[in-house]
Amino acid sequence: MKTVKITAKTVDEAVEEGLKKLGLSRAEAVIRVIEQPSSGLFGLFNKKDAVVEVGAAGSETEDAAETAGDMTSAADGEEETVSAAEDPGENVMGGGDTEEVLAVKKEKRGHEETPFSAEEQEEAAEEAKRFLTGVFKGMKMEVQLEKMVNEERILFNLHGEGLGILIGKHGQTLDALQYLTNLAANKNFRHHYFVLLDVEDYRQRRRQTLESLAHRLADKVKRTGEEIRLEPMSAGDRRMIHLALQNDGAVSTESDGEAPYRCVVIRAKQ
Repeated sequence: MKTVKITAKTVDEAVEEGLKKLGLSRAEAVIRVIEQPSSGLFGLFNKKDAVVEVGAAGSETEDAAETAGDMTSAADGEEETVSAAEDPGENVMGGGDTEEVLAVKKEKRGHEETPFSAEEQEEAAEEAKRFLTGVFKGMKMEVQLEKMVNEERILFNLHGEGLGILIGKHGQTLDALQYLTNLAANKNFRHHYFVLLDVEDYRQRRRQTLESLAHRLADKVKRTGEEIRLEPMSAGDRRMIHLALQNDGAVSTESDGEAPYRCVVIRAKQ
């Protein structure tokens, strides 16, 4: 039976085009996703379309699809193990970090026995600077990097015009850039030298905003006795809410749901 390989912006679009070409319904077809679409780095470059192979049940595509399914199941199991490492402390790197940062922390645990070296840390800082400079050059952005180093971390505070694109919604783009920077900076070292990125002190402002929100909502819970469920947040943002209210004897907090819809629930203590 004939199979077709289709490239399109999304997997669904590619599948529909393949089904149309073969005159098949979804129930009659075997679909193998060869490559998932990618928006590229910050949605600006290295974008990739989806690639799928569509064939009839009983064709060579069916065997390939079964193999791919087994591989996908194994990958899902690994991802679930990493995600389960959070909450309620949710001690992920930085001021407001993404789930992907957990992968860096998992790698870091394997390097903790390697001793700290100030000389190596400085080399890691230079690697991070080279990586960031290359990214900003590719984005055609003029960014000044202010570097501060201590034994706990390497901090780059970024300054310039129009840097909101580097922050993204609730700091998600900044967290992604920080994750990539940590990978680039530490690729040659067994000890993990943590790199924290900030934009015009955004992380401090974000922390203050979340702490204010936490106390305001906690007061409302005390008045009404009804629980409040916050909007979905990153692990780092949820951690800030937990920490802001950990010493409030009248309320309790816990995270509920699955990423990316995981959120903090504030309840009155009985």
